[in-house]
Amino acid sequence: MSGRIVDLFAGAGGWDEGLRELGLSAVGIDCDPWACATARAAGHERVEDDVATLDPLDFAPVWGLVGSPPCQAWSLAGHRLGRHDKPLVLACAHELAAGHDSRAELLARCRDPRSLLTVEPLRWALALRPRWIALEQVPPVLEVWTLFCGLLDGHGYSATCGILSAERYGVPQTRRRAYLVASLDGPVELPAPTHRSYDARRPGLVREEELDLLPWVSMAEALGWARDAVTHTNNQTSGGDRPRGLRRPASRPARTLDSASGSWTVEPAEARTGGEGDG
Repeated sequence: MSGRIVDLFAGAGGWDEGLRELGLSAVGIDCDPWACATARAAGHERVEDDVATLDPLDFAPVWGLVGSPPCQAWSLAGHRLGRHDKPLVLACAHELAAGHDSRAELLARCRDPRSLLTVEPLRWALALRPRWIALEQVPPVLEVWTLFCGLLDGHGYSATCGILSAERYGVPQTRRRAYLVASLDGPVELPAPTHRSYDARRPGLVREEELDLLPWVSMAEALGWARDAVTHTNNQTSGGDRPRGLRRPASRPARTLDSASGSWTVEPAEARTGGEGDG
Protein backbone atom coordinates (compact mmCIF):
# COMPACT_ATOMS: atom_id res chain seq x y z
CA MET A 1 0.00 0.00 0.00
CA SER A 2 1.22 3.52 -0.80
CA GLY A 3 -0.16 7.02 -1.25
CA ARG A 4 0.84 10.65 -1.14
CA ILE A 5 4.12 11.50 0.59
CA VAL A 6 4.83 15.08 1.68
CA ASP A 7 8.43 16.28 2.01
CA LEU A 8 8.73 19.31 4.31
CA PHE A 9 11.63 21.74 3.75
CA ALA A 10 12.36 19.62 0.71
CA GLY A 11 15.22 21.68 -0.75
CA ALA A 12 16.82 20.30 -3.88
CA GLY A 13 15.54 16.77 -3.22
CA GLY A 14 17.74 14.66 -0.96
CA TRP A 15 14.82 12.70 0.51
CA ASP A 16 13.14 12.55 -2.89
CA GLU A 17 16.15 10.97 -4.58
CA GLY A 18 16.04 8.19 -1.99
CA LEU A 19 12.29 7.75 -2.42
CA ARG A 20 12.77 7.50 -6.18
CA GLU A 21 15.10 4.53 -5.68
CA LEU A 22 12.21 2.83 -3.85
CA GLY A 23 9.81 3.56 -6.69
CA LEU A 24 8.09 6.36 -4.72
CA SER A 25 7.72 10.11 -5.10
CA ALA A 26 6.83 13.04 -2.88
CA VAL A 27 5.22 16.45 -3.02
CA GLY A 28 8.05 18.66 -1.76
CA ILE A 29 7.51 22.03 -0.08
CA ASP A 30 10.23 24.66 0.14
CA CYS A 31 10.40 28.47 0.06
CA ASP A 32 13.76 28.74 -1.73
CA PRO A 33 13.18 29.32 -5.47
CA TRP A 34 16.63 28.06 -6.50
CA ALA A 35 16.28 24.84 -4.52
CA CYS A 36 12.82 24.32 -6.03
CA ALA A 37 14.15 24.92 -9.53
CA THR A 38 16.93 22.40 -8.97
CA ALA A 39 14.45 19.82 -7.71
CA ARG A 40 12.09 20.34 -10.62
CA ALA A 41 14.98 19.97 -13.07
CA ALA A 42 15.65 16.58 -11.44
CA GLY A 43 12.01 15.57 -11.94
CA HIS A 44 10.70 16.22 -8.41
CA GLU A 45 7.42 17.97 -7.64
CA ARG A 46 7.69 21.22 -5.69
CA VAL A 47 5.30 23.64 -3.97
CA GLU A 48 7.21 26.89 -3.53
CA ASP A 49 5.87 28.20 -0.24
CA ASP A 50 6.56 28.59 3.48
CA VAL A 51 5.85 25.35 5.38
CA ALA A 52 4.98 27.32 8.53
CA THR A 53 2.18 29.32 6.86
CA LEU A 54 0.43 26.45 5.09
CA ASP A 55 -2.57 24.45 6.32
CA PRO A 56 -1.52 20.77 6.36
CA LEU A 57 -5.11 19.71 5.67
CA ASP A 58 -4.83 21.23 2.18
CA PHE A 59 -2.50 18.28 1.42
CA ALA A 60 -4.69 15.52 2.90
CA PRO A 61 -4.81 12.58 2.72
CA VAL A 62 -1.14 11.73 3.29
CA TRP A 63 0.43 8.28 3.57
CA GLY A 64 3.97 9.32 4.53
CA LEU A 65 5.70 12.43 5.89
CA VAL A 66 9.41 13.21 5.65
CA GLY A 67 11.26 16.36 6.60
CA SER A 68 14.56 18.05 7.35
CA PRO A 69 13.86 21.40 9.04
CA PRO A 70 16.50 24.12 8.58
CA CYS A 71 19.56 23.35 10.68
CA GLN A 72 21.24 26.78 10.84
CA ALA A 73 19.92 27.61 14.31
CA TRP A 74 21.29 24.34 15.72
CA SER A 75 24.37 23.49 13.66
CA LEU A 76 27.86 23.58 15.14
CA ALA A 77 28.85 25.48 11.99
CA GLY A 78 26.54 28.40 12.88
CA HIS A 79 25.78 30.66 15.84
CA ARG A 80 23.72 27.93 17.55
CA LEU A 81 21.03 30.29 18.84
CA GLY A 82 18.77 27.24 18.86
CA ARG A 83 20.40 26.31 22.17
CA HIS A 84 18.84 29.41 23.74
CA ASP A 85 15.53 28.84 21.96
CA LYS A 86 15.24 25.16 22.85
CA PRO A 87 12.91 25.68 25.85
CA LEU A 88 10.54 27.60 23.58
CA VAL A 89 10.69 24.85 20.93
CA LEU A 90 9.96 22.16 23.50
CA ALA A 91 7.10 24.17 25.00
CA CYS A 92 5.60 24.71 21.55
CA ALA A 93 5.77 20.96 20.83
CA HIS A 94 3.97 20.16 24.08
CA GLU A 95 1.23 22.68 23.29
CA LEU A 96 0.78 21.46 19.70
CA ALA A 97 0.36 17.91 21.01
CA ALA A 98 -2.27 19.23 23.42
CA GLY A 99 -4.17 20.92 20.59
CA HIS A 100 -2.97 24.51 21.13
CA ASP A 101 -0.97 26.38 18.46
CA SER A 102 1.31 28.82 20.30
CA ARG A 103 3.78 29.29 17.44
CA ALA A 104 3.11 32.99 16.87
CA GLU A 105 3.55 33.88 20.53
CA LEU A 106 6.72 31.81 20.98
CA LEU A 107 8.25 32.86 17.67
CA ALA A 108 8.36 36.46 18.89
CA ARG A 109 10.55 35.31 21.79
CA CYS A 110 13.02 33.24 19.73
CA ARG A 111 16.52 34.58 19.17
CA ASP A 112 16.62 32.79 15.81
CA PRO A 113 13.24 32.51 14.04
CA ARG A 114 14.42 29.33 12.31
CA SER A 115 14.54 27.51 15.66
CA LEU A 116 10.76 27.14 15.81
CA LEU A 117 10.61 25.61 12.32
CA THR A 118 11.74 22.40 14.01
CA VAL A 119 8.20 21.90 15.35
CA GLU A 120 6.62 22.02 11.89
CA PRO A 121 6.92 18.26 11.18
CA LEU A 122 5.09 17.59 14.45
CA ARG A 123 2.33 20.07 13.54
CA TRP A 124 1.89 18.43 10.13
CA ALA A 125 2.01 14.92 11.59
CA LEU A 126 -0.67 15.65 14.18
CA ALA A 127 -2.91 17.30 11.58
CA LEU A 128 -2.51 14.68 8.82
CA ARG A 129 -1.78 11.48 10.78
CA PRO A 130 0.36 9.86 8.07
CA ARG A 131 0.93 6.13 8.40
CA TRP A 132 4.68 6.73 8.76
CA ILE A 133 7.11 9.58 9.49
CA ALA A 134 10.86 10.03 8.92
CA LEU A 135 12.72 13.16 10.08
CA GLU A 136 16.35 14.29 9.99
CA GLN A 137 18.30 17.09 11.67
CA VAL A 138 21.75 17.88 13.10
CA PRO A 139 22.73 15.98 16.29
CA PRO A 140 21.90 18.83 18.75
CA VAL A 141 18.21 18.35 17.83
CA LEU A 142 18.14 14.81 19.25
CA GLU A 143 16.60 16.10 22.50
CA VAL A 144 13.74 17.62 20.47
CA TRP A 145 13.26 14.39 18.51
CA THR A 146 13.19 12.45 21.80
CA LEU A 147 10.34 14.65 23.00
CA PHE A 148 8.54 14.19 19.67
CA CYS A 149 8.75 10.41 20.12
CA GLY A 150 6.97 10.65 23.45
CA LEU A 151 4.33 13.02 22.10
CA LEU A 152 3.71 10.89 19.01
CA ASP A 153 3.40 7.81 21.23
CA GLY A 154 0.54 9.59 22.98
CA HIS A 155 -1.17 9.93 19.59
CA GLY A 156 -0.94 6.25 18.68
CA TYR A 157 2.45 6.09 16.98
CA SER A 158 5.38 3.80 17.62
CA ALA A 159 8.42 6.07 17.42
CA THR A 160 12.17 6.01 18.00
CA CYS A 161 15.14 8.29 17.33
CA GLY A 162 18.92 8.33 17.50
CA ILE A 163 22.16 9.43 15.85
CA LEU A 164 23.21 7.72 12.62
CA SER A 165 26.54 8.21 10.85
CA ALA A 166 26.52 8.17 7.05
CA GLU A 167 29.65 6.08 6.47
CA ARG A 168 28.05 3.23 8.45
CA TYR A 169 25.52 2.83 5.62
CA GLY A 170 27.90 2.83 2.66
CA VAL A 171 27.91 6.59 2.06
CA PRO A 172 31.44 7.89 1.26
CA GLN A 173 31.14 10.69 3.82
CA THR A 174 31.40 11.16 7.56
CA ARG A 175 28.12 12.85 8.44
CA ARG A 176 26.29 12.36 11.75
CA ARG A 177 22.62 13.25 11.93
CA ALA A 178 19.70 12.79 14.33
CA TYR A 179 16.86 10.72 12.85
CA LEU A 180 13.32 10.04 14.00
CA VAL A 181 11.07 7.33 12.55
CA ALA A 182 7.48 6.64 13.54
CA SER A 183 4.62 4.45 12.36
CA LEU A 184 0.95 3.80 13.05
CA ASP A 185 1.39 0.22 11.82
CA GLY A 186 3.55 -1.39 14.47
CA PRO A 187 6.95 -1.17 16.20
CA VAL A 188 9.77 0.71 14.47
CA GLU A 189 13.54 0.78 14.87
CA LEU A 190 16.41 2.62 13.24
CA PRO A 191 18.25 0.65 10.54
CA ALA A 192 21.19 -1.47 11.65
CA PRO A 193 24.58 -0.37 10.25
CA THR A 194 25.83 -2.20 7.17
CA HIS A 195 29.38 -0.78 7.13
CA ARG A 196 32.16 -0.12 9.63
CA SER A 197 32.61 3.21 11.36
CA TYR A 198 35.40 5.59 10.37
CA ASP A 199 37.78 7.00 12.98
CA ALA A 200 39.68 10.01 11.60
CA ARG A 201 42.46 9.59 14.17
CA ARG A 202 42.83 5.86 13.50
CA PRO A 203 41.52 5.25 9.97
CA GLY A 204 42.77 1.65 9.92
CA LEU A 205 40.98 0.68 13.11
CA VAL A 206 38.40 -2.12 12.87
CA ARG A 207 36.35 -2.56 16.03
CA GLU A 208 35.75 -6.14 17.11
CA GLU A 209 31.98 -5.70 17.06
CA GLU A 210 32.19 -4.49 13.44
CA LEU A 211 34.27 -7.33 11.96
CA ASP A 212 31.26 -8.80 10.16
CA LEU A 213 30.33 -5.47 8.54
CA LEU A 214 31.49 -4.16 5.16
CA PRO A 215 34.42 -1.70 5.11
CA TRP A 216 33.52 1.99 4.87
CA VAL A 217 33.49 3.42 1.34
CA SER A 218 36.08 6.00 0.32
CA MET A 219 35.48 9.10 -1.79
CA ALA A 220 37.79 7.63 -4.47
CA GLU A 221 35.76 4.40 -4.65
CA ALA A 222 32.48 6.26 -4.99
CA LEU A 223 33.74 8.57 -7.74
CA GLY A 224 35.87 6.02 -9.59
CA TRP A 225 39.07 8.01 -8.95
CA ALA A 226 42.56 6.74 -8.33
CA ARG A 227 43.07 5.97 -4.65
CA ASP A 228 44.87 9.21 -3.76
CA ALA A 229 43.91 11.37 -6.75
CA VAL A 230 43.09 14.42 -4.61
CA THR A 231 43.10 15.69 -1.06
CA HIS A 232 40.58 18.06 0.46
CA THR A 233 41.32 20.48 3.29
CA ASN A 234 39.24 22.69 5.57
CA ASN A 235 41.19 25.92 5.99
CA GLN A 236 38.86 27.64 8.43
CA THR A 237 39.55 27.88 12.17
CA SER A 238 37.31 29.12 14.97
CA GLY A 239 39.66 32.04 15.54
CA GLY A 240 38.96 33.39 12.09
CA ASP A 241 42.42 32.65 10.70
CA ARG A 242 42.78 30.46 7.63
CA PRO A 243 46.04 28.53 7.85
CA ARG A 244 46.65 25.33 5.92
CA GLY A 245 44.44 22.78 7.59
CA LEU A 246 44.86 19.04 7.88
CA ARG A 247 44.34 17.14 4.64
CA ARG A 248 42.15 14.12 4.04
CA PRO A 249 43.00 11.99 0.99
CA ALA A 250 40.38 10.62 -1.40
CA SER A 251 41.18 7.12 -0.13
CA ARG A 252 39.02 7.92 2.93
CA PRO A 253 35.40 9.05 3.35
CA ALA A 254 34.88 12.73 2.62
CA ARG A 255 34.25 15.17 5.39
CA THR A 256 30.86 16.84 5.69
CA LEU A 257 31.10 20.19 3.90
CA ASP A 258 29.77 22.23 6.79
CA SER A 259 31.11 25.68 5.85
CA ALA A 260 31.37 27.99 2.85
CA SER A 261 33.03 26.61 -0.26
CA GLY A 262 35.76 29.23 0.07
CA SER A 263 36.87 27.54 3.30
CA TRP A 264 37.86 24.37 1.42
CA THR A 265 40.79 23.49 -0.81
CA VAL A 266 40.83 20.52 -3.17
CA GLU A 267 44.21 19.64 -4.68
CA PRO A 268 45.46 16.95 -7.05
CA ALA A 269 47.84 14.49 -5.47
CA GLU A 270 50.92 15.96 -7.15
CA ALA A 271 50.28 19.31 -5.47
CA ARG A 272 50.65 17.86 -1.98
CA THR A 273 53.66 18.67 0.12
CA GLY A 274 54.64 17.05 3.37
CA GLY A 275 52.87 14.16 5.09
CA GLU A 276 49.21 13.35 4.99
CA GLY A 277 47.11 14.50 7.86
CA ASP A 278 43.54 13.99 8.84
CA GLY A 279 40.99 15.54 11.05
